[in-house]
Amino acid sequence: MLRPWLWRWHRRAGLATAAILLLVTVTGIFLNHTSELSLSQKYVDQNWLLLFYGIPEPQLKTFTLGDSTITGDDRGQLYWGADTLASCRGELVGAAQHDTGFVAACEQELLFLDERGRLLEKISATYGLPTPLKQLGKCGEQLCVRTPKRLFELDFNALSFKPLVGVRPVWSEPGLLPDMSRQAIYEHSRGQGLSWERVMLDFHSGRIFGAAGVWVVDVAAVLLLFLALSGFVLWYQHMRVKRVRNKAAPTHDK
Repeated sequence: MLRPWLWRWHRRAGLATAAILLLVTVTGIFLNHTSELSLSQKYVDQNWLLLFYGIPEPQLKTFTLGDSTITGDDRGQLYWGADTLASCRGELVGAAQHDTGFVAACEQELLFLDERGRLLEKISATYGLPTPLKQLGKCGEQLCVRTPKRLFELDFNALSFKPLVGVRPVWSEPGLLPDMSRQAIYEHSRGQGLSWERVMLDFHSGRIFGAAGVWVVDVAAVLLLFLALSGFVLWYQHMRVKRVRNKAAPTHDK
């Protein structure tokens, strides 16, 4: 009676674990070669997978500077066109041209760029910058910034900030970002937080499907243990029956 029962449940367990075993095997092979495949340095850019992980599209603010644009996302990363530029403390609040270069203002920092958008210097409250900055623009011939309380003129020679009154500034205004640059920034900003190593680990453990996925993988592991034990028992019973039959078979002398 035991043998038919074992055969029946051995087959059922094998069918039940086939898909999970395939998933664990494939992801295990990838994880075994993480360093060779650089999975920890390769980031996901598939929109459906990012949405599955709950990583939303970043909020972007763009200012036009000459023939290019400077864009800030909601994680404090700045982009020159579609290329990463530098990190910035706080939201990007303005950008303007000055002499042969550009100035970008975040809530806690000013960034000075050359004509090609390369970072030259950062200035923060440590250097006397009044914060938090709310806007950057022009007050006559000079650049000026606005804080919640007042206006300040930028003295580039002394890198100082002089309070201003009775001046009507022209503030820099957000502009439009070209679609190609927007798509590239979306992929970079969203993907940097999700590596393929993380995805493979989540698939391997079942965590990508939440707590239920972990339990499914655990049950599959128990069924695999049952397959190993039942397979051994079935093999042992088969060998024992075979030996008994061989002994019972009549022998004929030549």
